[in-house]
Amino acid sequence: MVYREMKARRLIAVIATILVLVLACGASANAQVTPINNLKLLMNGNLGAVYNANSGNSTGSSHSLGFGMNGTLEGYYFNPQFLSFQVRPYYDRDQLNSDSQSINLGTGVDSSFSLFGGSHFPGMISYGRNFSSDSEFSIAGVPSVLGNSSGSNFSIGWGALFSGFPTLQATYSISDSTSTLLGTTDKGTSSSKSFNLNSTYSIVGFNLQGTLGHYSADLTSPDFLTPSTVNSSSSNTNYSITATHRLPLSGSLGLGWSRTTSASETDEFSSNSYTASAGISPWPRLSINGLWNYTSNAVLAYEQSLGEVPVMPSGSLGSNSNITYMNATGTFLVGHGLTIIGYLNHQIRHFQEENSENTQYGGTVNFQKANNLFGFMRFSIGVVDTATQDGNGIIGLVTNLSLTRKFGQWEATADFDYSQDTQTLYSIVTTSNYNYGGMIRRRILSSVNWNASFRETRSGLASQKGTNNLADSFTTNLSWRKYSLTGSYSQANGEALLGVNGTLIATPLGSTISDYFLTFNARSLSATASTQLFRVVTLSGSYTKVSSSSIQNEIGTFNNGKRYNARVAVRMRRLYLIGGYDHAIQESSVVPGRPQMVNSYYVSLSRWFKVF
Repeated sequence: MVYREMKARRLIAVIATILVLVLACGASANAQVTPINNLKLLMNGNLGAVYNANSGNSTGSSHSLGFGMNGTLEGYYFNPQFLSFQVRPYYDRDQLNSDSQSINLGTGVDSSFSLFGGSHFPGMISYGRNFSSDSEFSIAGVPSVLGNSSGSNFSIGWGALFSGFPTLQATYSISDSTSTLLGTTDKGTSSSKSFNLNSTYSIVGFNLQGTLGHYSADLTSPDFLTPSTVNSSSSNTNYSITATHRLPLSGSLGLGWSRTTSASETDEFSSNSYTASAGISPWPRLSINGLWNYTSNAVLAYEQSLGEVPVMPSGSLGSNSNITYMNATGTFLVGHGLTIIGYLNHQIRHFQEENSENTQYGGTVNFQKANNLFGFMRFSIGVVDTATQDGNGIIGLVTNLSLTRKFGQWEATADFDYSQDTQTLYSIVTTSNYNYGGMIRRRILSSVNWNASFRETRSGLASQKGTNNLADSFTTNLSWRKYSLTGSYSQANGEALLGVNGTLIATPLGSTISDYFLTFNARSLSATASTQLFRVVTLSGSYTKVSSSSIQNEIGTFNNGKRYNARVAVRMRRLYLIGGYDHAIQESSVVPGRPQMVNSYYVSLSRWFKVF
């Protein structure tokens, strides 16, 4: 593995070196480059000298002097629809990825190619490879662990598009990732492969679509995520056919069939699903819709609804389960912002040699009003009654409220969502969920602004006591001229399944369908300050404190970490001088001894070039 990473790093360094030489040659020629006939290129980026130094209580000290760069090479040959491409390499650059992790140093390349666009056979190819050090990994969406990571992805797609014939589109992709906790060489790895086919065709008024998808994955969970190492290999194949046809009275008819097969080291099982739906609108203000669905494996269908294939030995439970679901809905637009919706749901379930039925019926009233008193308000409320073969069950409530109001220098938005007993797939238990939050903004002075936002998502009723899920996030920012101060806090805890990509999938069903659940708890607190001096100097600093823990079958693991970061950037025309310092401390139950500490220094001098 180490040899492969070194080889990949050398390849990226070679690509970066080639672009450096091209940039240098282009700069020496005063950007007067004559490309190959019919080849149009655009190249720009930064390159320069980089000094790195690292020291720690278990890693020793190291120093390196080299070059750093990031660039973009894009263009096309003959015509953009014939062949177009974009290559984006970076080498030892200081970066920030707000979606998933904060990266101190990163090396990698991203590339994409488009072939024969607009023709009967369009295609695409993409490839990416990255190495990141001193990263913040997220657990259930909360930055919780400090470490290093690497990963790669490759995908290729092609199509066959002819008028009057069935269309065909195919894609194939592979990806892998490796994560290492700060202070240890133990690795968590994941890899996956997927293949998808999609075809559409129209005949005698029917719009037909067929799909085929195959997904396989291998996972070795990192020790900092699960109390014991999990090694898993699984695959999933899905086939589906759907047909739609227009009906009188502005209506439509839909028919569908799908089959899913899943396999792991211990189980192999499948599920078939049949669906029929129809809807009409006999009056512009009135619409009526109906749906019927039968699923032969309710547990597998529930797993698919989570969005990611989970690592859980629940397939054997689902081999003896099925569910039939029927729904009728009517929507009537009264006018003046008022809409009335009524519905009837009926379910027939067979699970673990037991049969059960229930009926849900109810309605909602949606009201939307705008006037000078409330600013803008949207409000809806509904009641749901559940009846089974044993009698009436609990009465559920569904409500939604959102409000936007501006008064003076203040501007505020708020919303609230509550739903209970609305699950229609694998409805073994009654569950409920809350989702509420808001934002407030205030201009204190002409140059002073403040804003804050809050969001909470939590489960109410759950299958078992103690299996509720909760996620909170809070962010505030104060800015004055060229000064900015930001603070944020986030936490998440509850019950989750481990996904094949090493992520956690929160679910309120607890051990009803599996004992392979993790109880997780993750918290993150951060503060960032920045300012700009003399229009050319930018100073910034940040502090982050993270913690996480997980428990499975009374065995647990914990991680705690702190990070201090300071950065200065000076821009003088096309020259950039960047210096940075990072101090990280990580304590983990999987790393014996004292907490691990790493100090990192980074200085670079680079210049921006545009070659052609």
